[in-house]
Amino acid sequence: MIHGPCGILNPTNVCMNRNKQCRSHFPKDYTPETFLGEFSYPKYRRLNNGRKVKVRGQWLDNRWIVPYNPYLLAKFNCHINVEICSTIKAVKYLYKYVYKGHDRIGFSVHSEEHVVDEIKNFQTARWISPLEALWRIFGFILSKINSPVVTLQLHLENNNFVTYKSSDNLEKIVSTDFFKKTMLTEFFPMNLVDKKATTLLYKQFPEFFVWDSHRKCWSPRKQGVCIDRVVAASPSEGERYYLRLLLNHIRGATSYRALKIVNGVETSSIREAALLHGLLNGDTNCDLCSQEALEYQMPTPFHRLFTTILTLCAPNDPKNLWNKFKIFMIEDFIRAGNCFQTTLRKWITLTIFLVNIKTNMIMRWFMYA
Repeated sequence: MIHGPCGILNPTNVCMNRNKQCRSHFPKDYTPETFLGEFSYPKYRRLNNGRKVKVRGQWLDNRWIVPYNPYLLAKFNCHINVEICSTIKAVKYLYKYVYKGHDRIGFSVHSEEHVVDEIKNFQTARWISPLEALWRIFGFILSKINSPVVTLQLHLENNNFVTYKSSDNLEKIVSTDFFKKTMLTEFFPMNLVDKKATTLLYKQFPEFFVWDSHRKCWSPRKQGVCIDRVVAASPSEGERYYLRLLLNHIRGATSYRALKIVNGVETSSIREAALLHGLLNGDTNCDLCSQEALEYQMPTPFHRLFTTILTLCAPNDPKNLWNKFKIFMIEDFIRAGNCFQTTLRKWITLTIFLVNIKTNMIMRWFMYA
């Protein structure tokens, strides 16, 4: 699993682009530890230990090694490139490779003396199934990209993330207001200067305004549509969760302080403001939180969220909340099979889970009693 050689060692290699640079960016830099790099691709550990191997007449070191898995190489006895995809861009990575191209198969019969050029065979061979051929003849759509999804930032005052280069001056970054601007901080001033903005909730903003990431400002949308979503927050995060609750129900807020003003009185916390707005009365907020989690959470993390709601949010009717969402929390149990022993074991596990929830609620009651 060694790349090349290319670059200065072999300028005519197939990986070289028009700028005489390797498309895969080999040779890589020496790195003592693996860490996440730009564009979600990690920088793998490459030690400068002096180990070299001679490939195609050139001595290559760890900078030329292609990421691999020893077990897979031994099991399948072929070249397999293994990359780590551990961020949200993994979805884009999978989408790219699903629609990357069509399956290609090349085969031929030669004498033992014939030298097989694997790269040339891969590039020239192509196989199209009857179904795909029919689909193309009739001109049906093969792939489609829907409206873009805009992720709206959510953070408390002066708690936003700041991106900067390693060569930047940290003192200058801290003292410059430009680095403090985010989608949320610039949402507030827009409510002061634009009447249309005052009629919109934060989650509706990208439907009528476009975020310029270079100038860090909102501008009126002239064309196109988008899907918007505020970053999720768990009830265990406290004030950040209640901030999201207010932004999803209050229009025309001009600052963090304005969000905490209810009927002309400034509250001491965002949670208190949400309480005075009636957003925490009954189990409405718990129901909305659970309903939204159904769209993107699997049963196991949904269990943890349900436990968090019971222990931290103190719903008035936990049994009703359980009855409403239990079918989604036991979905993995149901799909495991209809075997009596398997189902019994799953239900015993679920019963223990509920007992632990009840114990936590009793302990919490004693703490505040």
